[in-house]
Amino acid sequence: MIELIGTIATVIAITGVICNNRRLRACFLLWLVSNGLTLIVHIQAGIYSLGARDAIFFILAIEGWHKWGKK
Repeated sequence: MIELIGTIATVIAITGVICNNRRLRACFLLWLVSNGLTLIVHIQAGIYSLGARDAIFFILAIEGWHKWGKK
């Protein structure tokens, strides 16, 4: 199950990059989902350094969503 969640998170993250390249604000929503999923996976696996990274990326995606919404 963990591997399936990781695969889904990867597909969502790649889709987020494609949206970002096309300058679509939706990329941040996709990254929120992807980072949230990988955060869960990494914490459950006991890989806390990657969990911390995912939490930071999650916060940055929220910031990006707000900043891109002001334009």
